[in-house]
Amino acid sequence: MTAGNYNITIEQHADFDREFQIKQSNVVVNITGYSFAGSIRERHMSETSTDFTTSLSDASNGKFKITLTDTQTGNLKPGDYVYDVVQTDDGGTKTRLLQGIATVEAGITR
Repeated sequence: MTAGNYNITIEQHADFDREFQIKQSNVVVNITGYSFAGSIRERHMSETSTDFTTSLSDASNGKFKITLTDTQTGNLKPGDYVYDVVQTDDGGTKTRLLQGIATVEAGITR
């Protein structure tokens, strides 16, 4: 499976969360026992990254979340970054699910 391209917008100094649902051939996948990891970087080769916190929000209906705290988004400079999310299924197989551009919009209130 090829990773889906999905661009996101992150507002600086605000909490960020996004929920996704996994389907195969338009059928919801039960992701009980799965885990997820995701990172955002300035460029693919950047040494530093900010890791998303990931969680299952409704595993039997294929739903998981990625989140960043207001502190994490506040530490990101405004601009375009790259990100991806990798799934590890209950058998240990890793699949890159999502990738795209993460645009960080400047915040005023801190």
